[in-house]
Amino acid sequence: MEDDKLRNVRQPIVTATGIILGFTLNIAVNWVPKAFSTPRYLEYLIAISLCIHIPISIVVLYRILNLNYPRDKADAYYKKTLTLFITGISLYFLLIVFSMFESVIVNS
Repeated sequence: MEDDKLRNVRQPIVTATGIILGFTLNIAVNWVPKAFSTPRYLEYLIAISLCIHIPISIVVLYRILNLNYPRDKADAYYKKTLTLFITGISLYFLLIVFSMFESVIVNS
């Protein structure tokens, strides 16, 4: 069997993505029942962030757990996976910021 070049980076990315995805789903479960009760643009930004972040995280998990990646292009494969991971993390950060702003607006 060929050497798995992604072996050393697989577990940290899976762990980080899984934890963040769990937190995101928890936010979604708590947010969705009260979402769109009033017409606020912030609700749409949160919804868009969730609808993009969750699939990106699932794609990252698939890519990093996929053992049939092109071995001769492992560096490029990892770089694309890492770019998706950072994009997903950035969207998650924006989701948190939007949620905080929404809480300030609602509770003021």
